[in-house]
Amino acid sequence: MTKVLSVFEFQKHFATEDQCFDHLVAVRWPDGFKCPKCNHSGAYIIKARKLFQCKSCKHQTSVTAGTCFHRMRQPLHLLFWAVYLVATNKKGISALELQRKLDIRSYQTAWTLLHKIRSCMTSSGLFLLSGEVEVDETYIDGSRSGPTGRGADNKQLVAVAVEKLGKKMGRSYFQHIQHASKDELGAFVKEHVTKRSSVITDGFPSYKHLKDEYNLDQKKLYSPERARELLPNVHIVITNTKAWLRGTFNRYPAPKHLKRYLNEFEFRFNRRWKLDNIFDKLLNPCL
Repeated sequence: MTKVLSVFEFQKHFATEDQCFDHLVAVRWPDGFKCPKCNHSGAYIIKARKLFQCKSCKHQTSVTAGTCFHRMRQPLHLLFWAVYLVATNKKGISALELQRKLDIRSYQTAWTLLHKIRSCMTSSGLFLLSGEVEVDETYIDGSRSGPTGRGADNKQLVAVAVEKLGKKMGRSYFQHIQHASKDELGAFVKEHVTKRSSVITDGFPSYKHLKDEYNLDQKKLYSPERARELLPNVHIVITNTKAWLRGTFNRYPAPKHLKRYLNEFEFRFNRRWKLDNIFDKLLNPCL
């Protein structure tokens, strides 16, 4: 696993197309090449086109076939730079900034590349929250007028859960949901929080059924201002998420893209103390 922190280290490891190609081959086929069509292990390398041709069935395979980079016409070193910039930039990067930094001719190409990378920033689902977990919902889309809170109209509803670790926060998970219903909120909690954990919420009735499987602690808020006092961690995460969206992208994303942006924030938040191999953490899911 390559530990990449500084620009100088990155340039040393991936200065040429051949270095990037060799790294992708090693990551994709650590035990040697296997034909995706017939599973044969023998292959010729067509150097001019950087293709593997199976000795058995003659099927040709590129090192990016079947990855999020499939059919992207950019050179490998540019794709690696895009992953590096997305992974190591603490606040993320906009498509316009990615276009400028990598001298990509088309904004649409930069936007597509960024969304392909962002689509790989999904949770493995292997690390459930436990102990004390704060859960709440929020509405995202400040560009439209309308009431706030659960009565908001034409805004995107997002469920948020964050783990309490004493005075610090552990992992956090997000989910774009359609309704603040018993079924949807219950499914969100059950997917991300271990059973018998202490789930701390407000007094919203849709959470009440969780008392059968969790140690449910429902706080009576009485006013919205009390939410920040009684559920401080989840509201810090919510506030930071909205500030990140507005600060990095200058707007809230369209509803059809919201899940990807939430995945990106979740990816960064849950790895904020483990940055020594962050490049690999993002590159590997792209393959």
